[in-house]
Amino acid sequence: MSDACPICRSSSGVAIESRERVPVLLNRVYATRGEAQAAPVGRLDILHCGDCGFAWNAAFDASLIVYDDSYENDQTHSPAFSAHLEARVADVLSALPAGEAIDYLEIGCGQGGFIGAVARAAGPRLRSAEGFDPAWRGADGDGPGGSRIHIAYFNAGTAGRLRHRPNIVVSRHTIEHVQNPAAFLSSIRRALGTDSRARLFIETPSIDWILARRAMQDLFYEHCSIFSVAALSYALETSGFRVDRVGEVFGGQYLWAEAQAAAPVQPTPPSRVGRPISGGGPADYVSHWRRIVEEARLAGPVAVWGAGAKGVTFCGLVDPAGAVIDHVIDVNPAKQRLHLAGTGLQVLSPADARARAPGLILVMNSNYLAEVARQAAAAGLKSRLMAID
Repeated sequence: MSDACPICRSSSGVAIESRERVPVLLNRVYATRGEAQAAPVGRLDILHCGDCGFAWNAAFDASLIVYDDSYENDQTHSPAFSAHLEARVADVLSALPAGEAIDYLEIGCGQGGFIGAVARAAGPRLRSAEGFDPAWRGADGDGPGGSRIHIAYFNAGTAGRLRHRPNIVVSRHTIEHVQNPAAFLSSIRRALGTDSRARLFIETPSIDWILARRAMQDLFYEHCSIFSVAALSYALETSGFRVDRVGEVFGGQYLWAEAQAAAPVQPTPPSRVGRPISGGGPADYVSHWRRIVEEARLAGPVAVWGAGAKGVTFCGLVDPAGAVIDHVIDVNPAKQRLHLAGTGLQVLSPADARARAPGLILVMNSNYLAEVARQAAAAGLKSRLMAID
């Protein structure tokens, strides 16, 4: 990727993080520790635009990334995340008048959790629901709740598979994986057709939340494009969408944009809205958490709760050899008994972790702290819990 900002083309980018070797796919788990430690790696060079606030990995190599049916990022085992999804479903369905039929399109729909929830909630209003994702594990054209999911990327070439022109388009946690997000949005707009007035919803992580909390575990290879409010608004407008609002959801961790297909405009680029990283830098983050882990280990094993991207990144930063952190806990059965990329740490269920008797459990996301406490207690874990963010 270029050193010029991919969104506003400013040359005001500042390097905020660099890592020589990081796993390129964080939601792929491995059968053995050796396989996990040999997982493909890439370089991380995060630049942050001082004008629009966008952040990107200038060393990103898209050829290293292959999304297929071995990619596992289901978060719906969490009640807190499921509640978040229900709120977003309500947002989407309220975008059209109550009597209007819904033709729904989801770009990057994963294993169909959200498209299925929309289909169920829409009921008789739903005329069509179609998703596109190369990682879909079902049969091509099948999907939950009567939806159809295509094992493909969505673009002008694949748009012909749609049975109806969509009036609602959703893309959740996809654009941050795209090397050229402005082109991604423009391709969606072209595929919809010049006369479309479809409603578009985008959900993606917030770089301002990451920087304000020095959340270094939220900077990783797959997320090569991380937006601020200003950057996402500008990217949508220049791609042919009228922005209704861009707000924060999920405790500020994510941005939620609502827009409508419209004629392209050329707005004034944002200027000097980028926020520098607060407090100490990445080195301080690593030394701080290494000290906590080393000290806690003297009293008993230390575990990490969360085998997603945050957990993989945190373990790789704090304990790259997988020698100090004892294990990782996750409620997703598809990850249990397998191993994290890079460190090779094993993922256990809460019940299996009880035999290891961790004295300290580091919780990767404070949004889940209350439910983790309940799940830990139910599994008989008497560990001290500490949220890292």
